[in-house]
Amino acid sequence: MLKQILTVSLFLIVSVKSIGDTYPQSATFGNLINPNIDPLRPTGEFVEIQELVDTANYINVQRANAEAAVVAIQGMIPSVIEDASTAIVAPAGYTDSFKIDLTESAGYYNQSIVSTVNADYYTARDLLEDTYTEAKGELEAQIAMFTAAATEISKVEAMYEQALMSETEDQRVAIQQMIRANDVQLDNSTVTLFNESLDRLEDSAQLAAASLFASQDPVALGMINTDAIQGLNNMKNGVVVTYDAWSDELTVQWDNSVEDTVLQGMFFNNEAEIGWSSVTPEYDGFYEDIPTMGSLFSSYSYGQGEAIATTTVGYNPNAKLYNAAQLQMDLIEISNTGTTQLNSQTGALGGVGGN
Repeated sequence: MLKQILTVSLFLIVSVKSIGDTYPQSATFGNLINPNIDPLRPTGEFVEIQELVDTANYINVQRANAEAAVVAIQGMIPSVIEDASTAIVAPAGYTDSFKIDLTESAGYYNQSIVSTVNADYYTARDLLEDTYTEAKGELEAQIAMFTAAATEISKVEAMYEQALMSETEDQRVAIQQMIRANDVQLDNSTVTLFNESLDRLEDSAQLAAASLFASQDPVALGMINTDAIQGLNNMKNGVVVTYDAWSDELTVQWDNSVEDTVLQGMFFNNEAEIGWSSVTPEYDGFYEDIPTMGSLFSSYSYGQGEAIATTTVGYNPNAKLYNAAQLQMDLIEISNTGTTQLNSQTGALGGVGGN
């Protein structure tokens, strides 16, 4: 029975191998041996990950072999004195085969951990550049919706031109016939779509421009990267970036942190430092991978947006102060006025002005 236990234990020792035999283990007992570690370190892309795989696998194999060796050593010693004749003396240096090389553990393994945690796999720059790309796609979709609504509304132009020329009775009759022959009224839903698409394409354009600029701004990158690391947030998992031009706030909504990262005052009318609402730290920076923050002033040239906007035909800065709710009330009031008497109600044709 003892021999069977010993045989199985030794089999476990020599049968545990690394993935791909990167670090083949020697089965020689009784003397100090070289652990047969490949002297060539990994090369190529994501080398720190491969280094982590190789070194962690080597350490795991040594640990597994050592555990099997301990079982074997226990089996060499009888549990009772009466079985003294079955005692086996382990070879000198038997356990040396299973020791973990300090160069691999404290050296390459630990360094691969540090290298991995400091690697730039997906950072604030990638997040903001992806946000820019998505916002541009949304902008194009909203422009398509706007164009469709604008095309439908453009029939007003033909009515304008016809009405402008209706100075004689013949011309007035002509416009009357034109109205009867064509659907020239505006549908409220079309106008609403026109207006809402303007809002959405403005929002998309602002987010695209803000995220693109921020993706190259060291202050914005430092703040976002810091909050991602300190809050233990996964930059790839459910993170949403938004921008509100009214408050000039670029917001990053995290998957893990309760708080959002909010950068306030990066683009408009702010000559002071950017306001930074950060997340509650959950990581102490043990691996020294938190960015070093310098000046918190944005490199954006303030006022450019307003300066360009003022050159746009029809732009009125006061229009943005109009109350949308009041607009709806005005529409209801106009609809309820009832200033037009329909022919179907009066039995008459023509109307005021007809002779």
